[in-house]
Amino acid sequence: MKQNLFLPSGYRLEFWAAGDGFLRINIDGKTVWQIPSFAIHPEFFKYHHREACEVTIVTNAPDAVLWAYGYQPQTVNETGITVFEFSDRGILQRTGAEIENWLRSDPDRPALHFSPIRHWMNDPVGLCKIGDTWHMFYQFHPSGSGWGPMHWGHATSRDLVNWLHMPVFLHPEQNLWRLGATGGAFSGNAFRDRDGSLMFFYTERLPAYDLFKGYREIQKLARPDRRMIKAEGIVTVLEQRPDGVEHDFRDPKVWWDDAANAYRMVLGASMEGDPAVLLFGSGDGLEWQYLRPLYRAPVNFRQEGARAVECPDFFRLEDKWVLVMGFVGHVEPRTRRHNLLYALIGEFVDDCFVPDTPELQLLDFGTDYYAMQSVESDGRQIAFAWLFNWEYRKPEGSSYSGEMSLPRVLSLSEDRKRLRMLPAMEVDEHLVADLIVEDKSGTFSLPKGPIEIRLSGALEGSKLVATQGGELAFEVSVADGILSIRLAQDDGSIQYVAELGCGKDLRLFHDRGIVEIFADGGSVCGTRRGYANIEPDHLDISSSASAQVLERYSK
Repeated sequence: MKQNLFLPSGYRLEFWAAGDGFLRINIDGKTVWQIPSFAIHPEFFKYHHREACEVTIVTNAPDAVLWAYGYQPQTVNETGITVFEFSDRGILQRTGAEIENWLRSDPDRPALHFSPIRHWMNDPVGLCKIGDTWHMFYQFHPSGSGWGPMHWGHATSRDLVNWLHMPVFLHPEQNLWRLGATGGAFSGNAFRDRDGSLMFFYTERLPAYDLFKGYREIQKLARPDRRMIKAEGIVTVLEQRPDGVEHDFRDPKVWWDDAANAYRMVLGASMEGDPAVLLFGSGDGLEWQYLRPLYRAPVNFRQEGARAVECPDFFRLEDKWVLVMGFVGHVEPRTRRHNLLYALIGEFVDDCFVPDTPELQLLDFGTDYYAMQSVESDGRQIAFAWLFNWEYRKPEGSSYSGEMSLPRVLSLSEDRKRLRMLPAMEVDEHLVADLIVEDKSGTFSLPKGPIEIRLSGALEGSKLVATQGGELAFEVSVADGILSIRLAQDDGSIQYVAELGCGKDLRLFHDRGIVEIFADGGSVCGTRRGYANIEPDHLDISSSASAQVLERYSK
């Protein structure tokens, strides 16, 4: 394959490749950059073009290029990356709207939920807002649609709904593919210091050869370059684990604590086998000391398979402190649900978190809303989570894996006993809502694409059944005060249920296999990700509540 391209001065080409073959870049017939031979394992390459001119890219193995993009640093924040697709026919380039139209042409890809252009994505990380721009980073595997050595992908948005794809922001410390190992740049948060400087704290999992034991995790600090394109100035800030902590020691959340006049960090861990959240302190953000466990799970969690706490989020909300955490490996005995997300509300005084009640709030009863991260901005606590089905995997052949939830705003219930989650106002401001059904039950034809269902009034006895070609897509019902959801692939061995009580409102978004439910003012939420019958064509509504059905799509 040989192709001529004009590249402006300063242009960057970045790609991952593996396999037999070579790639070189020529100017006026002379080679100015080359890879004489690709390795058998994936490797990262970057080319910096110095002079505006035409180049010739030559390779005898276009299929060896696993993921490639280009950008000009001076303009990438306005245009995003240009995707380079290598094939025997040449290099196809797409930028901005061309990328979005290309992604929307995939009938299996959700339209309202963020997903990577290609390959594997999981936890949201480093969520922050700079000026008018939201930055969402995410764990990303750039060489395949399965989980692998972790990097930080990056996307930006002005409205939390429409996203611009950016260059990979953060790379592992070393090439883990070369070692036959996993690990890399795991989860962490964005922290703005008192002087306004922005930094990212994150976990680096060093080369790992077992997913369940024997690995080493350390905490690092990175600063963004002046254009928010790449991480730089990376330093290790915490290596030593407290006594009783083996290998799970990750996912920092850092803040400045006025009461302590010092920095504070929480980390997810396992302490003597119990899932735990650990509290650390620092006077300068670089040297950290272990203070105490912030939270240690009751023994039943360990007995029920929980290995550790992951992705703890700890933040002040109104006059309370909220702790959100996932228990990886946990299986709830009664319902058989996996890896549930929980919240506690309480007080944080003298570095001690005292929950108002020891009872954990189940934050999302559907299990597929995981690794939630939130950030405070302009008086709101905004959250995203990774949507992942722990029981079923995406069908073979998909070019990507992983989606993010809709943006949610967090608040406390009126009695201040529960954490509530509702779609951020940007969802209604920037997604069109065309009315299909109003104020009635019955059976209705559905358009192709995302829909929203709203119920207002007494929910007891309500049932929503969506089908595709007569086969179940999803069913949501309220019976005896219990809200439940069932998807096409469910065989009944797991119960996705929540106590609703006398809730009188429900919003449901369906987006090509993603179901997000918000009931009782957001006090009860449920999220599922399915892969069968993801384009329902009929909806049956049976409810004494007032019902609306809306078609939702981007403006």
